[in-house]
Amino acid sequence: MQKRSSSPACPIAMESRRAHILDLGCGTGRHAVELAAIGYNVCGIDLSADTLAQADARRITLPHDVAQRLRFQRGDARTVRTEETYDAVVSLFQVASYQTTNADFMAMCHTAATHLPRSGLFLFDCWYGPAMLADPPKVHVKRASNEEGAVIRIAEPTMRPHDNTVEVNYTITMTDWKTHALEVVVESHMMRYMFKPEVELMLDLSGFEVLDSATWMGGELSAVDSSATFIARKR
Repeated sequence: MQKRSSSPACPIAMESRRAHILDLGCGTGRHAVELAAIGYNVCGIDLSADTLAQADARRITLPHDVAQRLRFQRGDARTVRTEETYDAVVSLFQVASYQTTNADFMAMCHTAATHLPRSGLFLFDCWYGPAMLADPPKVHVKRASNEEGAVIRIAEPTMRPHDNTVEVNYTITMTDWKTHALEVVVESHMMRYMFKPEVELMLDLSGFEVLDSATWMGGELSAVDSSATFIARKR
């Protein structure tokens, strides 16, 4: 039986405020900025050059003491090597769920292990399998507008239960009120939902022990939670 830690869901908050963190799949840097703002040194990694450009643009708007604790570089969570060691590795916004095969996810775990000393922490979230099966994703429409234009995003998911994946097809329609120009963008994302036993096994094979599994920001994980957060320590 897994022993639940009495510590907070994010134990890195108890580490030194000068600790170094590797952020795998940092996106536009939102989490990295928050971590830097409370004193951590953060290296953000992302595969998208456009996304990293947004992260750098965000960084230069920050106070100097925060900005100097941030750096971003391009890389794949499965293969990147910064030749540095960190106190913790984090990977948020379900980056782990983009690793749709066991080999991909274990490669990401190996990246984390490579950059951590013994007892270093690895924290990540993913789509949680029990909730996906109990309440499969449905078509979802999101609308937003302001004085400049409107955006409609339609998400159409297709479950692939033999692979534990969901193919989400997005249709995004953008309207410019001033020019009446209409732009339609179509994207497809394959996402994996994961279960505790497989996560624990692959972490164990990658040299980690699981400290806790919880809902985001803490709380008992249940079958209705669509997202699970795992905290592991390198052995």
